[in-house]
Amino acid sequence: MRLRSLLFVPGTRPDRFEKALASGADAVIFDLEDAVEASRKADARRIVGEFLTAPAPDGPRPQRLLRVNPAQSHWFDDDLDLVRRLEGVDGIVLPKCEAREGVSALAAAAVSRQVLPLLETPRGILNAASIAAAEPTIPALIFGAEDLTAELGIPRTIDGDELIFPRSQVVLAAASAGADAIDAVLIDITALDDLRRDARRGRALGFTGKMAIHPSQVPVINEVFTPTAEETARARRIVEAFDAAAATGEGVIRLDDRMVDMPVVARARKILRSSG
Repeated sequence: MRLRSLLFVPGTRPDRFEKALASGADAVIFDLEDAVEASRKADARRIVGEFLTAPAPDGPRPQRLLRVNPAQSHWFDDDLDLVRRLEGVDGIVLPKCEAREGVSALAAAAVSRQVLPLLETPRGILNAASIAAAEPTIPALIFGAEDLTAELGIPRTIDGDELIFPRSQVVLAAASAGADAIDAVLIDITALDDLRRDARRGRALGFTGKMAIHPSQVPVINEVFTPTAEETARARRIVEAFDAAAATGEGVIRLDDRMVDMPVVARARKILRSSG
């Protein structure tokens, strides 16, 4: 499951469901948590449940994910009942994930659906590696900046210096488990230049995708997290040149006056995989 862009849609807004699915996002997250007011949780479960049990149209479509309420909330058991009944959902996003036990409990109830932990608390960030290894089928770790900075009592800035450590923790934990790392949303919907800057910073740190809260953000995110034609062409040259040299017994080559060895080739192969 390739995930560059993950677009949230409130579970109480069925009028937005089809627009979200047609946005170009790699995944749409039907939200039962933060986007749903406490008195409407049951409504959201009913609305999302009806939509996701209807037959999906033929042809390519984005992944359909469901964000449940946190494991420590009193809505979680009712959300699990919905998860057990759903057939039209590809994965479950677990918010405010703080320990591997919550992932394992949800995975047992999700009946073969993949669990995507959302790390957005200090405890969750510090336990990132353990959470990433909780289940062998975790496709991605997701970073949540808004809840984290709120709990720390600090502002979130566009420069993002306050998030370098937690972002890096999530990236390293995801890489250690062979999972993707998904970066946080940018809540200013109209600031697309800031979004591009923030997404580029995330990609430079090792993130492979980013969450969105509005369809207008999706094209920018997809652009940033898709290798350029130039990057792809260079990666292909590196792999082809190295493979040709390896066939003659060479383990290190010179290409464009630069040394190319296994780490360089591994990075190039990763670019080619993500450009497909």
